[in-house]
This record gives sequence, structure tokens and C-alpha cells, in this order.
Amino acid sequence: MTTTNREEPGCIEAGILENALVMITVMEKSGKILVWNQAAENITGYSKEEVIGKTTIWKKLYPKKEYRDTVTQQIATILTGKKYFENFETIITTRSGASRIILWNTKESTHKSGPIIVTAGQDITRLRELDAFRDSVIENANVLITVMESGGTIAVWNKAAEEITGYSRAEVIGSRDIWKNLYPDPEYRRTLTRQITGIISTKSYFANFETRIRTKTGESRVISWNTRQIGEDSQQFAIAIGRDITEQKKAEEALLAYMTEMAMRIKQPVGIIRDNLLDITHLIHDRKLSLDEIAMLLDAQVRNAAQIATNVQEFQKAILEKNSEIPEAYRKFLEG
Repeated sequence: MTTTNREEPGCIEAGILENALVMITVMEKSGKILVWNQAAENITGYSKEEVIGKTTIWKKLYPKKEYRDTVTQQIATILTGKKYFENFETIITTRSGASRIILWNTKESTHKSGPIIVTAGQDITRLRELDAFRDSVIENANVLITVMESGGTIAVWNKAAEEITGYSRAEVIGSRDIWKNLYPDPEYRRTLTRQITGIISTKSYFANFETRIRTKTGESRVISWNTRQIGEDSQQFAIAIGRDITEQKKAEEALLAYMTEMAMRIKQPVGIIRDNLLDITHLIHDRKLSLDEIAMLLDAQVRNAAQIATNVQEFQKAILEKNSEIPEAYRKFLEG
């Protein structure tokens, strides 16, 4: 008598179905459940004993008739063209009342009892939550975010992109014309293209690349761009993040103007104080001044220096009040 440790094929298949990490059910065309694996129990909360041999599980998973009818109609529409459906998403209600998003794939097969439908349901609730979170972050970011296909066609255009440029998603997504709209001057557009091409030839991204765009209303805005390549080799995308630094640039220009103006304002009076002090020094060396005269002359220079300091502070205050976008480091310096 010969013995073997090999499991029968039917046992192996049953073990695979039972221990799969996705919900697997086998049913007759009438909807009666023949197989309900462990994952199906875990995901839905309904045990085999409650499900197998019955058709009532579908009403429990889709308790709202209107939604159940919608799902049924969608399935019927799909099945008119083929005998299966794939990557079909529905929202089920578990025994505990929780909602789960299930990605369904089916295949029709035959059994000795007749035609059967094998269905695999993957719980993608967490994935969809992460997708929703990612979309929310992109949508609510206060920087322009766009995702482009390899040819420059826009796939994503967030709310900040709409607000900064004035162009809506409907005008942008699926097209590449936005770049001509944002850079209407052909010569400037060609210059930028050459610069970008030169940067990308040495590395696959660029950082803090400043350009001047023209909004839909004709306003000029300065954008600082950062890009990255994303996706697989077969499907490459570029994500571009644009920070509107128009006000910052204005503040920097104002700060530069302030520094230039202040240098001009204090150059002459400081020079006068310097010359006066030199004269006082010479007179002291020649012993031509009394202590009272020295004190009087030095007091005058102190008053002159104090007046310069007051003028500088007033000018600094005016600059700060007029330009709210002055960088924090410079602001602290000016406030000091």
C-alpha cells in the first residue's frame, strides 16, 4: 500500500480560497451563495452560516434600495457587453454598520451543478481614504500645483493654480495651451524653454526657477517653480509646484530701495559729524579748547547723531508698514 503527503488538488484550491486576503465568493446566477471565505466574513461581519445557501446577503450589504437598484443596473449594463466585470467599485454596509469600499472582479465559470460566478472583492477603503487625503492636500495647498503628462498636457490643476492664474480647471485640464496663455510673448517663451531644457539636460528637475507669468486678467506675477518627475518609465508625469513670490519680490525691491536711499541719506550727515570730530580732535591736540568748549562741541555732535538715528528709525517704520511681505529676517533687523 502506497501513501503520499500530497494534498488533493481540490483541497489545495479550497485552502487558497479560504486563506486569501481578499473577499472571495462563489454564487449561482440566481445570487445564491455557494462559497464565502474567511476574508468575506472578516470584511462584512457576516459568517458562512448566515450566508451560504441564501441570496439575502446582498440586501444586507446594500440596505438602501435606491443604491442597490443603481448598483444592480450598473452591473446589468456591464454584463450586456461581456460576461464579467472588473475593477467595479461599490460601497457596502457591514454588519456593524460601517461603510467599506470594495473593488469587485468577477469571472463566470461552470460547475457540475451549472454556471457559477466567482467574485473577488478587495477592500480598498484605506486606499481611497489616502487618495482623498492626498487630493485634499493638493486642492487646499496655498501654492500652484499642476501635474503634466510627458507632452505637457495638464492632468491636475489645483485651486491655488486657478486663483493665481485666473484660469479654471475646465479651461486647462486635458490641454497644453495654458503655457502659451501664461507666457504670451513668443521670445520670452523661447528663452524660458531654452533655460529649462538646459537645466533638465543635467538633472531631471529644477528648483527655485523664477519666471514671470501673465494672468487671465493681464496681471504680471512672479512664480518660483520647483518640479519633480513621477510615475513609472512607461508613464512619466511631471509635478510642478509654483509659489507666487510677486509680493516678496516687491518687498525685496523696496528693501533694496530703502538701503540705497538710507545710504544716501546718512552719507552726508555722517561725513559732517566725522569732519567736525576731526576738527575737535585737532583743536584739542593744539590745546586751543577749554573743557567746557570741548563738552559743548561734543554735545552738538551727539545731538546730530541722535537726529540721524531718529530719521533712520522713522524711515524703517515707514518701509515696514508699506511692505508686509518683507522677509522675517530683514523685518527683525529693521524693527531692531
